[in-house]
Amino acid sequence: MIIGSGIDIVNIDRIERLLDRWGDHFLSRVYTEAEICRCQQRSRPSECFAIRFAAKEAFLKAIGSGLRHGIQWTDIEVENDPMGKPLLLFHRKAKEILQTRRIERTHLTLSHDRPFAVAHVLIEGKDNESSDR
Repeated sequence: MIIGSGIDIVNIDRIERLLDRWGDHFLSRVYTEAEICRCQQRSRPSECFAIRFAAKEAFLKAIGSGLRHGIQWTDIEVENDPMGKPLLLFHRKAKEILQTRRIERTHLTLSHDRPFAVAHVLIEGKDNESSDR
């Protein structure tokens, strides 16, 4: 059962300005070490960072709580499977919330066309209300 959907669009130039202004402070606050390493190896790192930022925002919208309840940006990680398909990994508080809300699967779609990066997240799980009856 679909229990949440979120979409976000990010202006890549905005992420470039954040990187220029805040550098490593911005990176370490928002991205995991693996994400930072992956993006910095790309020919256009700002696009890589922007699309991951959009994915994290889309997930937060899909669960409907944003950064409340103790979730940190780095609790949400964007990775790719061996075929390149994007997927979300969850750590600490985000992982706990997924288990509490009985979320079984997330689907992630990413796209970018300068100056924008967009992400859509669809969440599947068990309906807490009907499963408790």
